[in-house]
Amino acid sequence: MRYEDTKEQYSKVVRGWNARYDLNEFIAQHGLQPLAARELFAKFGPYKVDLDRKVAELRKEWHKNR
Repeated sequence: MRYEDTKEQYSKVVRGWNARYDLNEFIAQHGLQPLAARELFAKFGPYKVDLDRKVAELRKEWHKNR
């Protein structure tokens, strides 16, 4: 593997790892009710990676139980 290939793969993994939502942005991004969004935000923190993963997990669970 060449150095350039490694650098590109590494940057794809690391990019955005500490990006954060503010509460209004999180609500708009996921179409959540403010109270539900506030609870998730308080429980999991402001990091986009964590919140996006949790919302996807909750939606998958919700669709499975429908």
